[in-house]
Amino acid sequence: MQFETSRFGSIEIDQNATITLTQPIIGFQEYRRFVILPGPSDFLLWLQSTDSGDLAFILMDPRTLIPDYKVTLSQHDLTELAAASVDELDVYTLVVVPRDRSKVRTNMKAPLLINAKHRLGKQVVLDTDDYPVQYFLAQPPQSATHKEVSNARTHA
Repeated sequence: MQFETSRFGSIEIDQNATITLTQPIIGFQEYRRFVILPGPSDFLLWLQSTDSGDLAFILMDPRTLIPDYKVTLSQHDLTELAAASVDELDVYTLVVVPRDRSKVRTNMKAPLLINAKHRLGKQVVLDTDDYPVQYFLAQPPQSATHKEVSNARTHA
């Protein structure tokens, strides 16, 4: 089926690739169906709504930043996603890209879990203080003072 999007123009969507969210993404309650599209880099993907061509999110695997990132789910969450364990799920975090590129961040506290086999997904809020809501991807720029000191002559 052809689908019009604001970012990608007209795209072909395989109905069998549509992911249905059992619980919506926080703040986007009316959008439940999405497809995953290749992203702007190797570790980023697009989550395009099939309910609205104007809505798409950037996803990333949080383990690219935190290799030992762990998700613990209740039996209820696993059942809702038709999974026996977290190992059966793809784990992503949503990336926010504001105009100020130094403030690009991802939400490590509320990952999006997808059971690709059953095409089900859900955003969960982890019951742990191990991960922040705002994990900034960009390194802060060096301060002017640091640059001046690093360029200073050792003898005058």
